[in-house]
Amino acid sequence: MESFVDFIGFILPYIKVGFLAMIPLGFLIFIHELGHFYAAKHCGIKVSTFSLGFGPKLVGIQRGETEYKISLLPFGGYVEMEGMDPSEQTRAPGEFASASLGSRAFVVAAGPAVNLLFGIFVYWSIFAIGLNADAARLIGGLTGMPLAAEKTVQIGWVADDGPGTAGGLMPGDTLVSVNGDSIRHWSAFQTRVVTGANKDLELVVERDGIRHTLTVRPDAIPSVRGDIGEIRVNSGDETIVNHITEGSIATQAGLQVGDVIESINGEKLYNVPYFGYGVWHPSANWVDEKYKALYNNINENRETLVLGIRRADETLILEMPVDWRVIASVQKGSLAEDAGIRSGDVLATLNGEAIDEMTFYSQLMAQANQPIEIGLIRGGNLKQVTLSSEAQSSKTDPENIMFGLMWRTSLSGMQLAPKKVPLPEYNLFTGFGKSVEATGLTFTAVGRTFQQLISGEVSPKHLAGPMGIATATSNMFSRLGLSSVIFFIGFISINLCVINLLPIPIADGGQLLFCAVEKVRGRPIPRRVQEVVQQVSKVLLIALFLYITWFDGMSLIHDFRN
Repeated sequence: MESFVDFIGFILPYIKVGFLAMIPLGFLIFIHELGHFYAAKHCGIKVSTFSLGFGPKLVGIQRGETEYKISLLPFGGYVEMEGMDPSEQTRAPGEFASASLGSRAFVVAAGPAVNLLFGIFVYWSIFAIGLNADAARLIGGLTGMPLAAEKTVQIGWVADDGPGTAGGLMPGDTLVSVNGDSIRHWSAFQTRVVTGANKDLELVVERDGIRHTLTVRPDAIPSVRGDIGEIRVNSGDETIVNHITEGSIATQAGLQVGDVIESINGEKLYNVPYFGYGVWHPSANWVDEKYKALYNNINENRETLVLGIRRADETLILEMPVDWRVIASVQKGSLAEDAGIRSGDVLATLNGEAIDEMTFYSQLMAQANQPIEIGLIRGGNLKQVTLSSEAQSSKTDPENIMFGLMWRTSLSGMQLAPKKVPLPEYNLFTGFGKSVEATGLTFTAVGRTFQQLISGEVSPKHLAGPMGIATATSNMFSRLGLSSVIFFIGFISINLCVINLLPIPIADGGQLLFCAVEKVRGRPIPRRVQEVVQQVSKVLLIALFLYITWFDGMSLIHDFRN
């Protein structure tokens, strides 16, 4: 019984956020149907029902020939027009089938048009109000639009034993195209890799000004949605000094905040060095192994650390001794905070012995069930605290985060970070132009996905239905800012426009196709033919929906378990 209560307590926040995340999707469906409704009214077509939501009716009111109602499930809505279903057509005045060809096409196109206009408006508002880093990354990932001044997609580290190395990729390579499609954003490259398990990818890269064509075959990593491709490379970053401790070795050596570090001990940097707690975690991956190798390189001669520096247009070589400091980062409400450790404290000793950043994690793990004496430096003063897992006020699980204590490592008094590229700024006019460009790129991205589905390059398992979209929106609510969530809603709105315009009989695009055929033939398609085509389409669409929803559900269950 206790485990069941724990499960309910665990899942309730997800249900709440998931429910809230479904509301934007429902709104997009609702405005789509609202477009059909207003167009039908404008053209004199009788609308028997306009429903806000689906399922059993909660409340309703009759106005003329239309019943306006609110239904139980508030995720969208629907419009019932008289004579819309071929089996119910009598050709009486006011029926959909009795309207002129132009009127019918206008009514059908109105729904996707509203989604398109709403998506453009959302994009416009995001560009005009101002971008943040999260929104810029999301926009680039979804549309392939680079929004920073740096437009190249550069390879960082490459795993020595991975498919990337086997295929000839090298750190510092600039990606040009994959399978003939130009790559302007790292996320676009990641997508091609993830969906390319056990398939040859033709990569064109630029290296020292010369273009090379390589063939890389991603490994297949099992997942709930089938095999996912992996080549074990990451994107490159420039490394800058973003903080220097006053009076430190780095200060004395002449290092300045903002300096770009291009090499360490003659080894060129392609990623920002990191030596925090995650590197020494038992689940460390190949990237962490690269960090460890760099750490060992630095420690081979602790008397002299040689840095290749770029400062504006000047290139410098600075030398200094190696001095490691472990800087605490403390989770709110954790055992570490209860013990008196504060973020920014220098962790100096563990049970009277000097802390070794390489073994600190394993030492904490080994002594997790007994009091641990931590010596720390704060404001130049040495302070002793006792870290004990017996404290009951903590909300942190020590098995997941050690006592709520994390740390980063300062190298000779300097802290390093990726170089931030300034984000562009737009006004109302330039923002609108950018929104139109982003809309075009969204159409291109969706079209490419359908092309890859038809060719078999991408499996339908990787598609997301309403549950998957709600989960993605939920994740953005909890991890990203409001700008990212709003942009994603606009992206989904434009996706709905594209999907509804597909020439599938049950979709708006299928109805427009019928109108086009009627225009060419000079007479409507036989009603019986329309009925059969629509029934077959419904069965196929429902089957696809259930197929996608199954994998959405499996992914959600997997996330809960992990």
